[in-house]
Parts: sequence; C-alpha cells; structure tokens
Amino acid sequence: MKHILRNKQNSRAAIFLATITILFFLNPKTGFSGDLNEKNTTFKTAQARFAVEQAWETYHDAALGGTLASPAMQTELEMNLHRSRALLAEAYDAEDKGDMKTVEKIIREIMTLKQKVVNESQERKK
Repeated sequence: MKHILRNKQNSRAAIFLATITILFFLNPKTGFSGDLNEKNTTFKTAQARFAVEQAWETYHDAALGGTLASPAMQTELEMNLHRSRALLAEAYDAEDKGDMKTVEKIIREIMTLKQKVVNESQERKK
C-alpha cells in the first residue's frame, strides 16, 4: 500500500476508488435498501400464495379422505380454489404495475376465499 501511495497519481486513483466504493454502498438505489411499502406488498403477495396453497392442501386432504359434506360442496370448493388461483395471478400483475391498492383488495379477497375453503373442507358428512 505504501508503494501505491508514494506516487501522486496512484494516490489520487486510490482515493477516488475508495470514494466511489463508499458512495456505492451508501446509495439507496443499489439494493441495500429499498421501498419498504413495496417489500411489504411483496411479503403480502407471498402470504396470499401460501394461503392458496394451504387451502388446496386442506381441500385435497378432505377430498381424498372422503369426508367432504357433499358433491355440491366439493364443486363449490373447487370453484373457489380456482378463483383464488386466478386472483393470485391478478395480484401479481397488479404488483408488477405498481397498483398497490388493487393488490391489497385482491389479497383480502384471496384470504376470504381461503378461510371459506378451509372451514367448509373441515365440515364432515352428516
């Protein structure tokens, strides 16, 4: 290092490089920080995806176990499950466009459908 700093030109280059490096790490646009709202929405979208998967799993357990209340209930649950997957795709599209209000609305609807599917899948035959 002493050898590099002996030469004035090398010394200036080292200082310049160190300054650029420090500024790079302090810049919020380099990925070390970001929009907290965007990260929060991405987290919520991931939770919605998990909720859809959980609803499908609960439904499949009941369907394979033969414990669904009725064939009509099975049809209704399947329609709700397919609707929740379609809504999840819409949520991802809205998120890509930056329409966070729509994302929140869709996620609320997904969570409502998930809760309905889980509850109705746990109802037993009479």
